[in-house]
Amino acid sequence: MVVVMDDEQRYRAVRGRDSRFDGVFYTAVRTTGIYCRPSCPAVTPRRENVRFYRTAAAAQESGFRACKRCRPDTVPGSPSGTCAPTWWDGRSG
Repeated sequence: MVVVMDDEQRYRAVRGRDSRFDGVFYTAVRTTGIYCRPSCPAVTPRRENVRFYRTAAAAQESGFRACKRCRPDTVPGSPSGTCAPTWWDGRSG
């Protein structure tokens, strides 16, 4: 299933700490240089300081580091590559 959201909908999910969107998008805060999951328990950043990314890797490539509270680099899609599904057999495809 593909979730299509605009930035205002994403920000509402962040304000509500909605864990249903963990792994769907990541929130990066320009003033702190940190990116988080939507469900992060940290104080909700001001809207004008927030950017959204589809993957943790994209946030890291833009210079943000993972939050130490919600650990967004440990969810699927992280750049570490350690979150491969258990059914993955290593063959291409």
